[in-house]
Amino acid sequence: MVPIDSFDDPRIAAYRNLRDRTLRGERIFVAEGRLLVERLLASRFDVESLLATGPLAAEIAPRVPQGVPIYVAAEPLLQAIIGFPLHQGALAIGCRRPEMPLDEVLGPPGEGPLGLFVCPAITKPENMGLVFRVAAGLGVDGILLGPQCCDPFSRRCLRVSMGAVLTAPYRKSPELESDLDRLRNRWGVEIVAAVLDEQAVPLPSVRWPRRAAVMLGNEFDGLADHWLSYCSQRVTIPMARQTDSLNLGVAAGIFAYEMMRGLT
Repeated sequence: MVPIDSFDDPRIAAYRNLRDRTLRGERIFVAEGRLLVERLLASRFDVESLLATGPLAAEIAPRVPQGVPIYVAAEPLLQAIIGFPLHQGALAIGCRRPEMPLDEVLGPPGEGPLGLFVCPAITKPENMGLVFRVAAGLGVDGILLGPQCCDPFSRRCLRVSMGAVLTAPYRKSPELESDLDRLRNRWGVEIVAAVLDEQAVPLPSVRWPRRAAVMLGNEFDGLADHWLSYCSQRVTIPMARQTDSLNLGVAAGIFAYEMMRGLT
């Protein structure tokens, strides 16, 4: 453990003023709070350092790999460093990994059931975090993101996902169209569009194929015709009482539940 007594200590520069930084494009990300720190330590991601108050540092220390520094600061100084109040006084710097190839996300082609999410352009970190949390909780086998999606390792997304970003098999594809073609042709996946359309197939009536992917649209614009052209059918959640839509994360949960129990 390394005591920190100054806001200007260069060893904690990565933690300074987190509220004003996006970390997008950097080689690191930040896990905030004891739960996320512990899940990061248990994940496949390397940990560069930790920053914690004394009592939490002592509790977490046995799980920290040898050689990873634990910077220890009093709570007022820790909050001054990061720039906002943190109720669970522990943070960690994780190292990003290269994007998974599609073959690593999905495994070799086969005949077994497969359930996926495809998200061309989710732009809100809260919704992205919910998609990952839903996928982890309901057993979705993988997530395929388009290049316009927000950063899964943003602080907000990591918090909302409860660390599911650290464990879920996913790929942020630089060429989503090419990967969708491979999904269909190499893995035999049928892509289903989640839409708001009274003419679409009601979700309870869907007969799920053995290998399926639900494509979820943008929060504001839904799915453009370009993406719909990759889908074999359009499916909608029946609405009641003049409700016209659901939060994207809520809709993802409903679709995931129906898809995973319907795969045969």
